[in-house]
Amino acid sequence: MSNGAIANQSPEGTESTYNSGYWISAIMVAGIVVIFAVVVLRFLAFPVAGIVIAVIILVAVVLLIWIMCYLRRRKRKIGSVENPGNGKEVVKNIDGSNVVISIEVLRQVTNNFSKDNILGRGGFGVVYKGELRDGTKIAVKRMKSGAVSSKGMKQFQAEIEVLTKVRHRRLVALLGYCTNDNERLLVFEYMPEGTLTQHLFHWGENGCSPLTWKQRITIALDVARGLEYLHSLAQQSFIHRDLKPSNILLGHDMRAKVADFGLVKNVADGTYSVETQLAGTFGYFAPEYAGN
Repeated sequence: MSNGAIANQSPEGTESTYNSGYWISAIMVAGIVVIFAVVVLRFLAFPVAGIVIAVIILVAVVLLIWIMCYLRRRKRKIGSVENPGNGKEVVKNIDGSNVVISIEVLRQVTNNFSKDNILGRGGFGVVYKGELRDGTKIAVKRMKSGAVSSKGMKQFQAEIEVLTKVRHRRLVALLGYCTNDNERLLVFEYMPEGTLTQHLFHWGENGCSPLTWKQRITIALDVARGLEYLHSLAQQSFIHRDLKPSNILLGHDMRAKVADFGLVKNVADGTYSVETQLAGTFGYFAPEYAGN
């Protein structure tokens, strides 16, 4: 995203790419240091050639160090947010991807949580559409307000930690979050075509055309790929407690992404421990979760 937007880490592989860059640079620097030591020893026998080679190696080392510093600065910039009124605001990275965003910024981009910006409602609260200064649209999930216990806040933090670990092109990406007194908000990428429910059951009311069979098959495959990642390809295995049409969102190209995970962690002994507190819907539980 451009300056003024929440920078979203690429869903797949960005973190590992940065880490690989660090290791490669470190190995190269170590190798150059060894070569430099050899050249210094040879310098006693061939002074002029030794000086030339030593200068070249020194320049290479400085260049590599600069590259490493640049990569680190770039990683820190991931997840920056701009205050629409006062320039950039200081934020904190969460696992290099998500950011803490002030309530003032979210109020501004959603027009103070205007009713006109409501995208949907649920048992968790309300989802609002927001627009950043550069025109980038986001979805802001505002949890139901009220006194938040320390346990409730820990559960909210646990939810963020889980969502941060889950990154895939067929899962709706978490961009950031906000906690302010009793306010708890999550910021997600915006899916302009809304939910699958709207296109299956209310397409006439929304002025849409019915989905073609090709689109339906593509959507089914997209959802299957998202679930495959949750079940077997992520760092940890998760199951979705609430997989229903209203939790499948569509982009401009009518490609689907799975949202509202209500995730459950699959622990080593085969049992399941709840990691987040988003309520599931009876009839939409994964069979193995309902059985436990």
